This record gives sequence, C-alpha cells and structure tokens, in this order.
Amino acid sequence: MGMIEEQIKNHGLKITPQRVKILEYIEGRQGDHFSAEDIHNYIKTENPNIPAATVYNILKVFTERGLINSFEVNGRAMYEGRTQPHINFYCQSCGKIEDSDIHGDLNVIESNVKGKVLSSIILVRGICEECLRLEKESEIVSEI
Repeated sequence: MGMIEEQIKNHGLKITPQRVKILEYIEGRQGDHFSAEDIHNYIKTENPNIPAATVYNILKVFTERGLINSFEVNGRAMYEGRTQPHINFYCQSCGKIEDSDIHGDLNVIESNVKGKVLSSIILVRGICEECLRLEKESEIVSEI
C-alpha cells in the first residue's frame, strides 16, 4: 500500500481510485492552492465521467477528516494540502495566494477560546511585493 492510500485509510476512509487521485494531485503540489473546479478538471483528463459532485464530496470529507485544509476567498472555496498551522496571504491585486510560516506561540489562539482548538485557518488579505513593486514602477513612469 502506498503512502497516499495509507493516509486515506489512517483517517478512517475507504480507499477509492477517486480519493487516491484527488489526494495525489493535492499532495503533489504542496504550497499550491486549488478550487474544486481545478481539481475536477485535472481528474477529468483521466476519468472523463467523474461528476463534479463526487469531487466536491471527496474534498468535503477530506477537509472534515483533516487530510487537507480549505478556506474561502471571495466566496470561492480553496483547498490545500498543507495542514500545519500557517498564514495564507491573498493578494487582492493579482489573486495569488502564498503560504507563510507562523512565528510565535500558537497557544495564544487556544487561550482565547473556550474549548480545544483542532485546527485554524488564517487568511490575510493585502497586496503582494510583486504587485507593490509594479504599482511603484507605474507611478514613477507616470511622473515622467
């Protein structure tokens, strides 16, 4: 049994070809972020008859079981394989999403809630360095 199949089994799920393919896709692209449509389009290349609903259902179960993370950007669900605590930085200018490590004590989060924290999704919106640089260059050119 491969690593992907073991992950699925260890999270109490039945191993199916669709689940394996979806998790392979996500795990093979660590650091990237995907919509359900992105994943469905990829899966359709090998299995053209797979319904989008099947992909959505698998992603929902994977998220609930902690195999993947999901978060929402502008009303659209996004998925990622990175489940360790981190920050998702969304650039409102170009739409890029980048991961950043969290430096500091995560126990602060749990100390502020009444209960045990099982996971957290941190989404920060802003403008990335590249877009800021392009914006500054554009200002310089317009001043000339």
